[in-house]
Amino acid sequence: MWENIRLLFVKELIGAVRDRRTLILTVFFPLIFYPLIVGVMGHFTAAEQTRLTQTTPTVLVVNEANDSTFNAHLQAETAFSPFPEPTLAQGRADLHAKLASVLMVVRKSGGGPGLGLDITLYYDQSNQAALYAASRVQKFLESYLKDVLKTKLDALGLDYNKLSPPLKVTAKDTGTSGAVGRMILSRLLPYFMVLAILTGAMGLGAEITAGEKERGTIATLLVSQLSRTEIVLGKFLAVLTVSLVSSLLSAAGLLIGMRFFGGGLAPAGTHATFTIGAGEFLWMLGVLLPLAVIIAALVIIVGSYARNQKEASTYLGPIYMIIVLVGIVSMTGGAQFGGANFLIPVANALYALQEIIMNTLNFQHLVYTLIANVACGGLLIVASIAMFKRETILFRS
Repeated sequence: MWENIRLLFVKELIGAVRDRRTLILTVFFPLIFYPLIVGVMGHFTAAEQTRLTQTTPTVLVVNEANDSTFNAHLQAETAFSPFPEPTLAQGRADLHAKLASVLMVVRKSGGGPGLGLDITLYYDQSNQAALYAASRVQKFLESYLKDVLKTKLDALGLDYNKLSPPLKVTAKDTGTSGAVGRMILSRLLPYFMVLAILTGAMGLGAEITAGEKERGTIATLLVSQLSRTEIVLGKFLAVLTVSLVSSLLSAAGLLIGMRFFGGGLAPAGTHATFTIGAGEFLWMLGVLLPLAVIIAALVIIVGSYARNQKEASTYLGPIYMIIVLVGIVSMTGGAQFGGANFLIPVANALYALQEIIMNTLNFQHLVYTLIANVACGGLLIVASIAMFKRETILFRS
């Protein structure tokens, strides 16, 4: 039995290697295109950060307070260029017209010179330039408050520098360049590796199932000495191998791109190094293998049911979109995932991979993931064999 499976497995692999489309999807795309993607992303991200730091933003100012002390500090400020506006309505209109990215409204509610100011900032928090400009304005206001307080204390004969501040806050970053790199990798690497498993399985799986039915070559295989179980397992192992190779090459391509071009993806003011240890990579393979079994078996089932490759592609489309959606949700890090959620196939693998990369792997989560995916993969293999044995499905018109 296993000799027949091996012969068919080798035959399908040789056919896959000879197929130019399969080579492009499994080799060229991950090793060439992924580093190119990372390089382009890193270049433009770094260029945008440089542009923002070297640009002096314009800030629209509606100065209803007309406080002389504040006006003097505002005119002396060099971190941004204040542009006076006559009214709030005009300022809002110019802000909407994108003449500037921040509008500052200054009112005065009482107090002496420099005091009693009520300041409101208007800006679009989804705009990177606006966030950067607003941060400069906020730093100016903090500096202004300190200068005014110092002036008032000097007038009272008190030395500001000798007073104990009422509150002192110091922020220290405990993260390392490796931690920053792992954070970025945990968002990107699992998604791209799972996506590569799916694309690799879909490319070959539809070809050696629905494609053979469409060409009529499946009949020749069915009358050979191979049993239906041997045929399914041989094709399944070929699809599994190609999908895993595609995933590993995708990981290699992404890591190469990160190694040489990923520095620009790090947040401003931080440095990132992108490395994964051999032990961690083995854990990742352990998580990916059952997932690849699920996807390969699922593709074999769909390909066996479909009458031709076009129909198989139609049926695989929703599966592709669901896995992409789950991958995007995991990549954003917006969903809480833990406990019994790790019994959900596909999603559990994505989040387990993130934990492995971040060095926060929970053993219970790993056990749940392996149990669920191994069980699901086994059931799908049994289902694919049972479907391939039914003539009404295999040769449906």
